[in-house]
Amino acid sequence: MNTKDIEMKEKILIIDDEPEIRDLLAELLEDEGYTIYQAEDGVEGLEVFKNEDLDLVITDVRMPSKSGIELLSDIRESSAEVDVIILTGQSDEATAIDCLRTGAYDYLLKPVEDIDVLLNSVNRALQKRNLEKQNKLLIKQLEDMAIRDPLTGLYNMRQFYSYLEEEISRSSRYKHDFCLLFLDIDHFKQVNDTYGHLFGDYVLKKIGRIMESALRSTNKLFRYGGEEFVVILPETSKHEGVQIAERLMDTIRGQIFKYEGHQAKITISIGGATYPEQSTIKNELIKFADKALYQAKEAGRNRCIFAENT
Repeated sequence: MNTKDIEMKEKILIIDDEPEIRDLLAELLEDEGYTIYQAEDGVEGLEVFKNEDLDLVITDVRMPSKSGIELLSDIRESSAEVDVIILTGQSDEATAIDCLRTGAYDYLLKPVEDIDVLLNSVNRALQKRNLEKQNKLLIKQLEDMAIRDPLTGLYNMRQFYSYLEEEISRSSRYKHDFCLLFLDIDHFKQVNDTYGHLFGDYVLKKIGRIMESALRSTNKLFRYGGEEFVVILPETSKHEGVQIAERLMDTIRGQIFKYEGHQAKITISIGGATYPEQSTIKNELIKFADKALYQAKEAGRNRCIFAENT
């Protein structure tokens, strides 16, 4: 398939101190559908590189102010993963080896008489970059699958245990309190039995979104399993934790949950524990919060109970 048949948006920077060569390459690559930037030397080229999200750099070796190899070194030292194609009139093997050792993707001689050679090099470099982007995206998706609940998109129980250990370590180091909240949707089985599991899934997702919006960015929200959620409130006293828990209950209590012709009012019960008041040990802190949640449910639900001092 001809590259002209594909709508391309890749950004290519051409750097050369000879304007006729820059213009020729720019016209050629623009005809192929690429977005082209130009610079007349390495200094100007580096500024364009810093200010634009480029996909490829094509640069001459010999230029005033900053050579192509020096520019290549600057690009490699940056965090950007952009390939560089070197164009030069020097045909000696030593220059080619220097360029490739410094990290050039390819090394082509000027004048570029065989246009297909240049286009093939450009296409291969961009295909490599796109493949690397796709691989990074796939890795990120796999990482998210390992730490996030697929229904709500919240962090899962595995991530909760990991983060709780980190928060205990941090709070111990800096002598901070923090609160741990266990939350349970009241009569959730009845909701599922009455309105169906799709309605139940909708309730779980919406409650997750409501709590995410109501909590600060420093607070961490997890789906613990079933109809149970967990919140870690860093640098939060018991008094502040109670206020946050009550605000969450009020917010959810004030919502009407509507889905595919059904609607319901939902309440939650919350059990809380405070570090280090209840415990400095992960499993014990969890037990205190879980026990407080059980007490809240036994007391009639739709309420918050914090663990008493040990």
